Amino acid sequence: MDRTEILDALKQAILNYDEDGARALVAQGLEAGIPPLDLVDGGLSRGIKAIGEKFQAMEVFLPELMLAAKVFLGALELIEPTMLATDEGRPRQGVAVIGTVKGDVHSIGKDLYATLLKVAGFEVHNLGVNVHPGKFVEKAQETGAQIVGLSALMTTTMPSMREVVELFVARGIRDRHTILIGGSPVTQAFCDKIQADGYGETAQDGVDLAVRIAGQRGRPC
Repeated sequence: MDRTEILDALKQAILNYDEDGARALVAQGLEAGIPPLDLVDGGLSRGIKAIGEKFQAMEVFLPELMLAAKVFLGALELIEPTMLATDEGRPRQGVAVIGTVKGDVHSIGKDLYATLLKVAGFEVHNLGVNVHPGKFVEKAQETGAQIVGLSALMTTTMPSMREVVELFVARGIRDRHTILIGGSPVTQAFCDKIQADGYGETAQDGVDLAVRIAGQRGRPC
């Protein structure tokens, strides 16, 4: 198969909940020299987006959504080592603490963001999903993280992002950490409203923003 056929087949593997097929296609794509991020953006993410649209239209339900997520994350496991092997001489950018906020158990976008941050040179502490605001604060203080990344995939859990920002303020450490937010329902207007420091429409946007901020703060030795 050529590049277009592999990417289209990856999208279809997500739609078919075909984990073995997706992993085989990733291996084939990497062997063919397709850039790892292209396999994600041009194949896997297109499939997840299509599943998300079906979910919103009530054409599929939560079990199917979780199956699709399992396929995506299984394929991402194969892609991540190749992504991390590139640009081995890159400077260390800094430390990032990320997680999906309280009440939300979605992990796909957050895990992709974690991988891309590692590729960019960050030391990443991934707290997982349904993370209480206090855990973000504790881990940021423990690690000295420059970046705190918050993910929400439901409008009902977006207020938890505000709780995290407010807790950093209450602890008197708001100016020590840069808080970035993202997720499909999140907007720049919401970012401004809760007084977070930045918003990324895509995972790569969020990484680019983190790199710029790390450069402004000064990279660690």
